[in-house]
Amino acid sequence: MNPRLSNFRNTYSKKGACLSALLALLMAASASATAAREDHNTLTSPDGRIQVLIQMPATGSMESPLWSASFRDRPLLTGCALGLATADAGDLMVGARVQQEQRRSVNERVPVLFGKSDHANNRFREVRYALETPQHYRVDVVFRCYDDAIALRYELPAQPHVASVTITNESTSFRLEGQPTAFVQYLEHYKTSHEHNVMSIPYPDIQRGALLDLPLTFSWQDGTYVAITEASLRRYAGMSLMRPSEEESHGDLVCRLTPLPDGTKVVRPLPMQTPWRVVLIGDRPGALLESETIFCLNDPSVIKDISWIKPGKITFPWWNGDVYDGQPGQPILSFEMASKYIDFCARHRISTHSMTSTETTVTPWYQQSKPGVAPGPDTDVTRPRPGFDLAGIRRYADSKQVRLWTWVHQGALRGRVEEAFAAFEKLGWRGMMVDFFDHDDQASIEFAESILEAAARHHIMIHFHGVWKPTGWERTYPNLMNHEGALNLEYLKWSDRCTPEHDLMMAFTRLIAGPMDYHLGGFRAVPRAQFKPRNVAPNVLGTRCHMLGMYVCFDNPNPMMADYPTAYEGQPGLEFLELVPTWWDETKVLAGQVGELLVTARRKGATWYLGGISAKQPRVLALPLEFLGPGRYTARIWKDAPDTDSDPNHLTTETLNLSSSDRLNVRLALDGGFVAQLSLSGQSNTGAHPESQRPLSRPQIGL
Repeated sequence: MNPRLSNFRNTYSKKGACLSALLALLMAASASATAAREDHNTLTSPDGRIQVLIQMPATGSMESPLWSASFRDRPLLTGCALGLATADAGDLMVGARVQQEQRRSVNERVPVLFGKSDHANNRFREVRYALETPQHYRVDVVFRCYDDAIALRYELPAQPHVASVTITNESTSFRLEGQPTAFVQYLEHYKTSHEHNVMSIPYPDIQRGALLDLPLTFSWQDGTYVAITEASLRRYAGMSLMRPSEEESHGDLVCRLTPLPDGTKVVRPLPMQTPWRVVLIGDRPGALLESETIFCLNDPSVIKDISWIKPGKITFPWWNGDVYDGQPGQPILSFEMASKYIDFCARHRISTHSMTSTETTVTPWYQQSKPGVAPGPDTDVTRPRPGFDLAGIRRYADSKQVRLWTWVHQGALRGRVEEAFAAFEKLGWRGMMVDFFDHDDQASIEFAESILEAAARHHIMIHFHGVWKPTGWERTYPNLMNHEGALNLEYLKWSDRCTPEHDLMMAFTRLIAGPMDYHLGGFRAVPRAQFKPRNVAPNVLGTRCHMLGMYVCFDNPNPMMADYPTAYEGQPGLEFLELVPTWWDETKVLAGQVGELLVTARRKGATWYLGGISAKQPRVLALPLEFLGPGRYTARIWKDAPDTDSDPNHLTTETLNLSSSDRLNVRLALDGGFVAQLSLSGQSNTGAHPESQRPLSRPQIGL
């Protein structure tokens, strides 16, 4: 830490409780004195619940700015530091002086194509400080205050005689008040797939010197929830957090940027902007999941024609061991096996079939003599491997109106992204899972963005796997369907780590950042005592209704149905998977408890879908239905059967007639769940494909 800043922070820290009390008084006084007027030190959310106090150093001092925040007049963060160091000018915040201050308010409705709602309310107040360092280097600091978040970033304008900048460190920090519980994912190092279990620990017990993945969620006993993450990560290094040693910090969580091989963090031409550093704030955990702020903090799309972007459910035979009926059979890339899967898709409203690799050596579909997934010297993604009749399979899929997706190792695209995607378009692939990034340095971020740009030019949708958390790119690149970046159901092929309580930890950490691919759809659940990992026909933990509930609870416009076809056919619950949409017009979280319970209601047109997933204990819910519109609704409900302790695949169904004045009473078994479809009485959605209900002629992003 800069010694001058450390001295300033020491002085600040010694005030202790007096400072917190003073901060609360200042914020309360400011909020009560005027709701609309702000002085140069404060920024208030449009609804007045969040207030940010920004402290610029006194004239002549060589300190750095600090900021603090309150929520509902309660101090939440105090003494948070700003810091951005460059190779040629040092820390741009040290001794910087305010040259100009600009404020604005924005309240606009932003269209959302394939998300948790059909629009986002981009409503915030903003202050921009134009600063100048003692060396006459110019830098802007921008704060935005939403009703549910604080966002800040640094902007470096063009400088006289300076063409580019090398960023060596960013020391943005977050100091939380009180003793919240932290829901932590520790990263082993900077090169990681971001697939870890979540630990629930007291904030002071966070391990010092360890990298912490984002989003990092906190809860206080009074019901306040916070998640720290980033938005609009473009041409920059990914951010994690760290609790440094006591000598370096007084309780802060400090930004850590993933370094390039030479140790620098970012090299950029001017002008440039950093990603947004985001603190989401709510009075219940569900508010963090309902937020659209991360989406709004990204640039609008420049893709003019979006008619080819058609999300929906997708097979993924790799998860089930590349089988059709649970037993070894024809090769997964053969015409015979592909046509059987395509017929299955056509029968059950699955829009897309995915083909990835040969099942014996897990060698990709493209030319590669080296066994395994990693590229070899002769890897050529533009040519299908010998014996793979892709042209014939494509013709058959077209005849059944089923699209084809595939998989590619990111290393096989290096140096030939445009050439590869031009070939993929000619081969007839409609989507591509790009895997094994395992790094979020600036070069990896820029490479991933080049993939999205090339894919858009060639009308190909993208999943990213083995990758960092989402940061809202789906607004800029609506062909981006999913990020992985989560320990998910694939882990049940070799471990027991993806438990129902883990699902519910992911829901309130990783899912907050955006769409989450999770290898959904396992239809062969077993009690925990009987579970054994296996690669072919893997079992799952949690009831059948828990598995169904994740299709509603998890944002995912292109979710997998990853089990093998005969695991589904004739099974209760398949009819729900045929019905459930994959993107939505409105989302409300009805109940949430980190690691234990999530109930989400989502609307598509006039029909509502409810999903609930639970862990740790059975429970009975009485869910208010005030969100329903006027009239009576026919509710079709799928819920845990009484004997799910012995067979977690059992479920029962019932049909009720309900209105907004009623409550939906439902029992969830141990590790259970439920789903429901609520349609206006007299209206049926059973005959229409759910993804056909939103016309692609709706207002388009960024046009």
